Amino acid sequence: MIMRDVSIIMRKMRVHAEHALADEGIGFPEQQVLMCLIAHGDFSQERIARYLDIDKGAVAKTVAKLEDKGYVERTVNPENKREKLVVATDKATRVFDKMKREYDVIRARMFSGLSQDEIEQLQTSLRTIAENLSPESEN
Repeated sequence: MIMRDVSIIMRKMRVHAEHALADEGIGFPEQQVLMCLIAHGDFSQERIARYLDIDKGAVAKTVAKLEDKGYVERTVNPENKREKLVVATDKATRVFDKMKREYDVIRARMFSGLSQDEIEQLQTSLRTIAENLSPESEN
């Protein structure tokens, strides 16, 4: 039953996030990429794919959509001229505040009735499960 519950949680969060930013034209995958860039700075597409644990092709399509909408730019990596970095634009930074507010709304609903200790324990358990399923743990 845990997988059913995780699936419901993810689906509800995705629907909330997409509805909240529909007027900005930013879907859930695009929000994930923007949050990654704003939280961690410029990343290559490959690094975004590794960080979010998603397919490189999906990242390339998502970045292209964000670039067309003016939310990201690609620049040459000064440390490796063959590599392009994905950079969040000022437009992305402005919409990030709205994304954060909406995340706070759904997070408050999601964790209603749980203590801070329970939330931290859940986070630790989920991180361990994710790490157990990572490719590195298969070796």
